[in-house]
Amino acid sequence: MISKQQTVLFLKQLRAQYPSAFKRNYLFYSMIKTKGILDELKELIPWLLAAMIFISLSISLGHLIAREFAQMNGFRAQGLAVLAIMLLFMLYTPLVIKQIKHSSISMYQQLRHTPIKLAALIVLQAINIAYIESSFLQGIIFFFALSFGFVHFYKENMFRADTQSEQYFYLQEIRRICFWSYKQILKIKFKRLFNSKNSVQYKASQQQEKQFVELYMQLIQYENELCKTYKHADIETYLDTLM
Repeated sequence: MISKQQTVLFLKQLRAQYPSAFKRNYLFYSMIKTKGILDELKELIPWLLAAMIFISLSISLGHLIAREFAQMNGFRAQGLAVLAIMLLFMLYTPLVIKQIKHSSISMYQQLRHTPIKLAALIVLQAINIAYIESSFLQGIIFFFALSFGFVHFYKENMFRADTQSEQYFYLQEIRRICFWSYKQILKIKFKRLFNSKNSVQYKASQQQEKQFVELYMQLIQYENELCKTYKHADIETYLDTLM
């Protein structure tokens, strides 16, 4: 278990050594962190945002499609709008999964199959538009698409009841610099492609890459230990605390 004081000191050292890691380095997941499975009204925030953004967008897009293609019936116009939103999810999902993979071991284990789930929903929606034409099925498909493509990224739950707001912040800061260190490794490898293997720059970049690899491995393990400190290991341990 990592103490709060240890994390504060560790982050202070990282900020002093790598100040650029905390500038313009954003993670597009876990914006809201909640305790247990249900954390009062905070659980509703991602769904309200999804309704405001994506449901309203699909309705507007459906009306636009119906107006542009007068011969198309209302269901198919709305179905194509929903399909377009789902394809939008598939565009940014790989980016978010990439961030998660290189900044949080536990989150990646939970969400790594999201693109496959979305792809299955997209195929099912296409079949529904072409053959089934069921509004009920479309509603279910869109619900799961919003859940997989937005809500699960936006919200992270299963935190312990005694976890404090600043500890949420510490965890996210560790994840930010973790992903930043991974990007530095890629940048160094790319720049080395333009250097001769016998040059001083090539050897210097190898040493620099080694340092960032060591930093990255240290950070990814630290993040995993923080998750074990702040979060329940699984649903069973969470339910045990309620008994």
